[in-house]
Amino acid sequence: MTDKHTMRVADVMTTAVLSVDKQAGAGEALRHFREYPIHHLPVVEGPRVVGLLSSADIMKLEHMLPRGGADPLAWLNQRMKAADLVRRAVITVSVDSTIAAAAERMAQQGIHALPVVDTADHLVGIVTTTDIMAALLASPQDDTDAVADHMGTRVRELEELLRLVQRYLAAGQDEQLHARLTVLAEKLSTSAPAPRVS
Repeated sequence: MTDKHTMRVADVMTTAVLSVDKQAGAGEALRHFREYPIHHLPVVEGPRVVGLLSSADIMKLEHMLPRGGADPLAWLNQRMKAADLVRRAVITVSVDSTIAAAAERMAQQGIHALPVVDTADHLVGIVTTTDIMAALLASPQDDTDAVADHMGTRVRELEELLRLVQRYLAAGQDEQLHARLTVLAEKLSTSAPAPRVS
C-alpha cells in the first residue's frame, strides 16, 4: 500500500516547470512571477539547476523598482541578472527520492520547494510542500475506504453465518443447511486479511 515511505517524488512533482536562465535579466524573472501563478522559479544554466527564486525574493525586488515613466522590467534587466538574485546554494531532490525524504529536507532547510533533478542533475520538475501534503491527505482516505469495504463484507458474512447457525440449532439436522454452513465457515477462515492502514 502506498505511503509516505514508499511514494516517490516522481509521483507528486510538477513536471511542466518554468525556469529562467541565470544570465537572463532580473526583470525576466519578475515577469514570470507576474504572468504565471507560481511561487518558485528555478534558475538554470543549460539543463542544470543553479538556484531557486521564491515569491518572497521577488517581493523585495518590487521595492527597488523606479516609480514613474521608466519600464520597471527593462530597468531591472539593465542592472542585474537572475543569478544575482539567488541567495544561497541550490538544494535539490532526486526524482527517485521518497516524499518523506523530500519533506525532511524542506523542514531541515526551512524551505517550501525543491527542484527535482535526474541522475545527470538536469531539471525535470519541482515539488512543493503543497504537493506533498495533497499526496499524504489523499493516501489515508484511499486506505480507509479499502479497509471499510473489506470490513463491511466480513460483517455481512458473519451476520449470515450467525443466522444459519441459529437456524441449524433450531431445526436440527438439515443436509442443505449443513452444506451451506460448511461453505461459509470455510470462506471466512480462508479469506484475505483486512488491508492495513499505514
